[in-house]
Amino acid sequence: MLLNPVERYMKEKGIKEGMEKGVVKGKLEDARRMLDKGFSLDDVVDVTGFSTQQIMDIE
Repeated sequence: MLLNPVERYMKEKGIKEGMEKGVVKGKLEDARRMLDKGFSLDDVVDVTGFSTQQIMDIE
């Protein structure tokens, strides 16, 4: 099926947004595991790039 330019743009945008959400979800899961393993909050913030508040909101 051929897509017109608008349809192609929307499809590509949806794929990109979905991938970005997946990456964020994965990083949040990594942050949770790091905290569970005893990493300090400062280390989790440093490694993941999330803010302290974002890390605290995971729980």
